[in-house]
Amino acid sequence: MKHKISALFIILGLLSNVLPIYSIDDYYNFPKQSYKGSITYESTRNLCLFSFVATSPDPTKEYLVKGIPSVLISELRNLEYTYVEHPKANVVYHSFGDAPEMTLQEKIDAESPNVKRKKKEITSEKDLDDLRSGKKQLAPEKDPRYIKVTLKQIWDRRAPTPDESFGLASKLNCDYMITGSFESKDNELITKVFLYDDFEGKTIPFEHKTSVIRAYQEMAPLGESIREKLQGKETTTVEVSASGEEGALVYLDGIYLGKTPMVGKKSPIGKRSLFVFKEGFHPYKQEVHLEKGKTLALDVKLSLKLSSSLITVNSNVESDVYFGIQYLGKTPLSRVAIPSGMNRLRVSKEGYIDSFRAVDAKDNEEVVVDIEMREGKTDVYYKNKQNVFLDHTYKDFATYSLYGSLLFYASYVYLNYASRQAYSAARSEVTLVNGLAITSFYQNNPNEFFFWYGVQNSIIDDAESKARNLKRVAGTLPMENRRDRQLVAGPMVIMMGIMLVSAATFYMLGIDEETLEFGYIPLNPSSVSYGQTSREGYGYMQFNVRY
Repeated sequence: MKHKISALFIILGLLSNVLPIYSIDDYYNFPKQSYKGSITYESTRNLCLFSFVATSPDPTKEYLVKGIPSVLISELRNLEYTYVEHPKANVVYHSFGDAPEMTLQEKIDAESPNVKRKKKEITSEKDLDDLRSGKKQLAPEKDPRYIKVTLKQIWDRRAPTPDESFGLASKLNCDYMITGSFESKDNELITKVFLYDDFEGKTIPFEHKTSVIRAYQEMAPLGESIREKLQGKETTTVEVSASGEEGALVYLDGIYLGKTPMVGKKSPIGKRSLFVFKEGFHPYKQEVHLEKGKTLALDVKLSLKLSSSLITVNSNVESDVYFGIQYLGKTPLSRVAIPSGMNRLRVSKEGYIDSFRAVDAKDNEEVVVDIEMREGKTDVYYKNKQNVFLDHTYKDFATYSLYGSLLFYASYVYLNYASRQAYSAARSEVTLVNGLAITSFYQNNPNEFFFWYGVQNSIIDDAESKARNLKRVAGTLPMENRRDRQLVAGPMVIMMGIMLVSAATFYMLGIDEETLEFGYIPLNPSSVSYGQTSREGYGYMQFNVRY
């Protein structure tokens, strides 16, 4: 019987713990929630390069220890992505509820349609299978199988052997590791490289022979072999010309491939974004599809950018004038044709400080700029231009003033607290605080009453005096003045105001037109397309697309 009663109490105890779960479930409406599962995949991998080891130590070849991996880095910089057929899943969100129709992110997007978010094309293994089978085509930046590669140089550690790479990769957060050794024989340099793939858990060896004298120049094929292996996907040949225009810069998915006419360049197959840019022409952009075994040969037609705007530049001394990276000539310039759009004007002369101006050239309109050149050194002037005292700028003093106002505010809070504490400390020393007790004490002890009254009054006066002095130093802010909501001046309140005014003053002094002009860069257009439709694309490309 005792065991049955104990079992009953245990069951009742379990029920008491389970019932709140049901109530919470009902409270949050879990039974009506329903979400499809989704997956997020890895987006970046690290490629670590170590110093190389000399098989036979030779002080005259010590420069190759870091020199060889440095050359390989220059070859691998063009490697933007590595292709992984089965990328690692970072987070897996399992589906729950009855007949789920949307993922959690899709539901959030549906409830806030005005909020712009980067749409994820691949949210499940089924979407990834569609990519693998060719049912779906995506650009590399949206395809999770294309993972960005970040290069890391680790020169301060001893180069690990292939056997040591397995344990060291995770410790150093390296998904790929490149290390190797070199040996010099009769003016011939034999380089052995090991590429360790932590995801696959395997080491891929490479070997390359060059002359010692031209080792760096002849190292390109080795870097190309490693890059092709890291790309992880079959490549095809890309050839681009620009209707006879030479020297146009060619980019594929933002990776610089070369200048037109470009032949024999290898790139992974798949959907790609081709970009061609040349000074004086509109940027050219086109989506291309590279297929296995088929050479992509394109002859793009660049549209000449018409110089439909005019500019006039005057200065007090003859100076060189640059519009973006385009040289216009020497001042005075009168009605020189320039491309329309936003760009930066620079006026330069040896021995004088460069002057900058932001220019927003409109079609068929003239821009007039008058510049006063000043003697000095450009790099020194702009480096120290806003220095007020020693190395401190207006911005520094604005920050210091703001910190000063916070310090005085802290003092203000403390003094107010100390003022209240003065009353609290005196309150415990005043023994009789009501009229009945005072009357009774006076009637029963008239001789002692006046002495007691003097002592009590002295305690109260001292407390009030101390509190008033502290409050007088602190002052009172309107938000804390319960009587008439007025500001009562005090040293702390006054210093707070002075610091805030100083912060605003120094900040405004630091914002001058010249500083803004110096830091001006053309805005990034929402899209750069072929022809005249992208007015700002040309100026932006002058500053951001370089070889």
